[in-house]
Amino acid sequence: MDEQIRERFRHRLLRRRRELVAARQAAERGVVESREGRTAPEYEESAQADHVEFTLREFSDARRRELLLVDAALARLDAGIFGSCVECGRPIELERLEAVPYALRCADDALRDEREERGGVRRAPYTM
Repeated sequence: MDEQIRERFRHRLLRRRRELVAARQAAERGVVESREGRTAPEYEESAQADHVEFTLREFSDARRRELLLVDAALARLDAGIFGSCVECGRPIELERLEAVPYALRCADDALRDEREERGGVRRAPYTM
């Protein structure tokens, strides 16, 4: 993968990271507001407030997981191994990286892992 393509992915990942951090902060503010009772009057009942807090926390957890994946992809860029499959070491398809810039596996290995996961069997990851 040439430097221009790597830099394009770096900019995309950094932009996504900023979006995720902002979304996480907004969700955390929502939890605090819900807990402190500063939300709209329709959330006055405890069950509704609990549901809002649960939903905001789940949203925040999902964003936190994605943020970890983005940070790992940025670290792989810095290490010069971005775009290499962690299972087999082959290049990850550019189309796959365009769709999911923090992808860890090539399409073949991702599919294989998904099938193995359903069957409960996992392979050891590729080591360089």
